Amino acid sequence: MALPLEGIRILDPSQVWAGPTCTKILGDLGADVIKVESARRMDIARGDARAMPGGMGFYPENDPGVDPWNREGKYADRNRSKRSICLDLTHPRGVDAFKRIAAHSDVVVENYRQGVMDRFGLGYNDLRKVRPDIIMLTMASQGATGPEAAYGSFGVTLEQTAGVASVTGYLGGDPSTSGVLFPDPLVSVVSVGLILAAFRQRRQTGEGVYIDLSQREMTTSILGDMVMDYTMNNRAWEPIGNRHRTFAPQGVYQCRGSDVWLAISVETDDDWAAFARTMGRPELIDNPRYSTVIGRRKHHDDLDTLITAWTSVRDAFITMSTLQAAGVPAGVVAKGEDLVSDPQLVARGFWEYTGHTPAETRPYLSRPFKFSKTPGFTRFPAPLLGADTAEVLRNVAGMSDAEIAELDELGVTEDDPLCFVS
Repeated sequence: MALPLEGIRILDPSQVWAGPTCTKILGDLGADVIKVESARRMDIARGDARAMPGGMGFYPENDPGVDPWNREGKYADRNRSKRSICLDLTHPRGVDAFKRIAAHSDVVVENYRQGVMDRFGLGYNDLRKVRPDIIMLTMASQGATGPEAAYGSFGVTLEQTAGVASVTGYLGGDPSTSGVLFPDPLVSVVSVGLILAAFRQRRQTGEGVYIDLSQREMTTSILGDMVMDYTMNNRAWEPIGNRHRTFAPQGVYQCRGSDVWLAISVETDDDWAAFARTMGRPELIDNPRYSTVIGRRKHHDDLDTLITAWTSVRDAFITMSTLQAAGVPAGVVAKGEDLVSDPQLVARGFWEYTGHTPAETRPYLSRPFKFSKTPGFTRFPAPLLGADTAEVLRNVAGMSDAEIAELDELGVTEDDPLCFVS
């Protein structure tokens, strides 16, 4: 069965998380994604070329092996369903090769600091000369314009500058990161939709599209409530921990066992009545301290103590199911070992098994959506560094064997990072 994006080619020099995850999804849907790196400057998600056991990075059985850059878990997760080529874009011949591939590509996705691709001679205006209707998505940290356009960032800094950290943390405490650095995955999923919208525009106009995506603005855009409360009421939000600014009670409560927790959120008075009955405390429903959301917010500390006494002697998963059956939103705080065997995720086929060999095959995250007839799938595991260089140069760029050999001799397509490690 044909996949929805078959026939579309994407040139992908993006690195780390946001860009690679975007193109992974597009690859799962059938696009021919060509990942561009160099042995001199690999995708940093590949880790250290001389990684040692016990160091940074995630490796099968904690063993980096002789080629750790091909075994790192973050790279393997974010780069499936792609081909890999090595091109040194600091060399004029590498830039020329990139352009020759771009001439036969539909999309370029990059997330370098703003201006890097232009300095390579591979900005949007440069690529339009070889492919007038090309689509280019630039997901720079701050966007392509403005006084901070050249700033670099990672998720941890974006959460601060975007305003997220100002409301993340314990009640009355200091700002805190989310722990998962969610700007990257947020940007990656949104980028898929932006690229598909650009295809629609190109189909209607016959012209290319330049997409200037600011990761910072994307992250700030989730804070509409906070911004509106300030602009309308001059009220500045502060961290409130696991509580909600309107609902009450809401929190994460300890359950039976070691480090086992359950999140519970009570929105309405009806939810409160159902919760109180489920706890076996119906007298709390009409208690004047708790009968309204205002009262429950005022006496939240007392409710937390009461709820913890109830949850702490109960199994988290059974309690979640009991509360859900009563119409009260509740969810177990799942850990890694819970997720890979979670009955909901397993039933929906969320985990996909892949690897270069049977011994390497493991469950990987798939996609958070399903098409009814063409759902997409992990077409092949993350590629070895430079595994497809010659094939792509020959069949996409149209190079002769002599040209390919010359690039190899010049070191433009070198695929051994140890050549550049002292």
